[in-house]
This record gives sequence, C-alpha cells and structure tokens, in this order.
Amino acid sequence: MGDYMSGSEEDYYYSSDQESIDRFENEDSETQWAPPKAPSCKVITKDSLLDAQREDLLRVMDLMSVREHHARTLLIHYRWDVEKLIAVYVEKGKACMFAEAGVTLVGAVDHDLPESLSTVMCDICIDDVPVSDVSKMDCGHCFCNDCWTKHFIVKINEGQSKQIRCMAHKCIAICDEAVVRKLVSKRHPDLADKFDRFLFESYIEDNKMVKWCPSIPHCGNALRVENDEFCEVECSCGSQFCFSCLSEAHSPCSCLMWKLWTKKCRDESETVNWITVHTKPCPRCHKPVEKNGGCNLVSCICGQAFW
Repeated sequence: MGDYMSGSEEDYYYSSDQESIDRFENEDSETQWAPPKAPSCKVITKDSLLDAQREDLLRVMDLMSVREHHARTLLIHYRWDVEKLIAVYVEKGKACMFAEAGVTLVGAVDHDLPESLSTVMCDICIDDVPVSDVSKMDCGHCFCNDCWTKHFIVKINEGQSKQIRCMAHKCIAICDEAVVRKLVSKRHPDLADKFDRFLFESYIEDNKMVKWCPSIPHCGNALRVENDEFCEVECSCGSQFCFSCLSEAHSPCSCLMWKLWTKKCRDESETVNWITVHTKPCPRCHKPVEKNGGCNLVSCICGQAFW
C-alpha cells in the first residue's frame, strides 16, 4: 500500500494566511489607509505634451533669465518640480543652484575664440584643427567637433542623452543641447532623433507629478496632479488607477496593503494549482491526499482506502 500524506486543507496548505492578515492589521499608522483626495488632475495628450513642457520651461526662463537649454537642465535636475527649483533659488541663490545643476552662467567666460587663430589644438586628440571645426561650451572648454561628436554618440548610446556633461576632466557642466543636436545629426540622424525624444519625454519620465496612463494597449496619454500624495485618477480613455503605484484603483486599501493582498492571492492561486495537480480528494472526508511513494493504493487519515 502506498504511503500517504493528508490533512486539513485549511490547516496544512493555508497556514500563512493568518500571518498575512495579521500583517495587514498590524501595519504602522503611517501605512494605514486614508480617504483618497479628489486630485486636481489634468490629462496630457500627445498633442498637448509639448505645450505642457513649454509652459514650465518659459516659467523658469523668465524667472532665471536663462536660455531654453539652461532652463531644461535645471528642470531635469530638479525633476521638473518648479516649486522646489524656486525654493532652492531663494535658499541658496542663483550661482549655487546653477553650479549644482551643471549650468554655467552666461557671460562668465569668453565664448569667442581669438580671430587671429587659424587652428586650435584639441586637448583630446592632440591634433591641430581649423577654428571652424571646433566648438566651445558655456563652461569654456573647447574641443574639435570630431571628438565632441564621438563623446555625444557614446553618451546617447549609454542612455545618458538627457544630461550630457562636458568631457573635460572634472567638469560637470551640461553641454548645450543645440550643439549636441547639430553635431550628432551630421553623422547619425537617428541618434539625434533619439536625443530629441529623450529630452521631450523627460517631462514625464523625470516628473513625479506626471505619469503615463498604464492602460493596455497604451492610450498615449499622461496625467498630471497637483501633489503626489495617495490618490486615484481617471484618464480620458476611461482607465482608473492609483497615481502612487499605477495599480488599478484599490481604495480603501493603502498601496502597501494592496501589494501584500495581491501577493497573497497570487501565492494562494499557486498553492491551489499544486493541490489540484498532486493530490486527490478522499472520497469519504474530501480532504486532499498526496501519494508520495509505493503502490497506487493509499489510505487517508480518516481510515478510508482508495486508489
């Protein structure tokens, strides 16, 4: 007669259920559910994305009296949080804020090469190149266009296309996006397009107040809220989701509780599948019985023998 192993389904296979429920009940007060606020939510379509990004750029450009690429560098550094940017500006001042973000103050260095020079030695490749074939960044570092182009291509392929720093030793200045675009497009137009796309999409990818709608298939919309606290939003495509964790709307659960609950359901489903495949119900007490060796005749703990 084959060996057997059986027991109460509730006691044997779901012993961890009570532990999971206890975790839910014993969560710290900071993870307890609070009624979701009705957020001030704005749907951003593909057509309005550029306008939404431009609005923040113009605000910073007017406030700081800087060019567009400097404003974008500042906003990417502060994750497109204009209010935080202004707070740092008030607290630390313009010069300190610019230095931390890798922005060189316009006019701080002489951007023009002497007219008497016909060639300039590039400190990277150590070649003498015509003045017309060199580019100088706001930080004052000047290298040949060929070296700049190779540097930009490497950084774009590495996924650093939003914030490409000067290649001079220990220089943290962010390169002018217009120069990057101009030089890269001559050799690899596809990489120049990739660079522009990353700059364009950084408004969503780096912005904690804006997130893509998680609808499947993707509707192409993004949503912007006034704060990033726990809240549920609805896209114009009809998709409702939690803005904090991008899961389906799950109030009154907190995000942590919803995560634990979905994990519990997933684990429970896997357990049920295992029981279905590897056990047979006792014809008398209906408890699951597993055959783990011997012949096909097994005996349940209730005394019932069956094949």
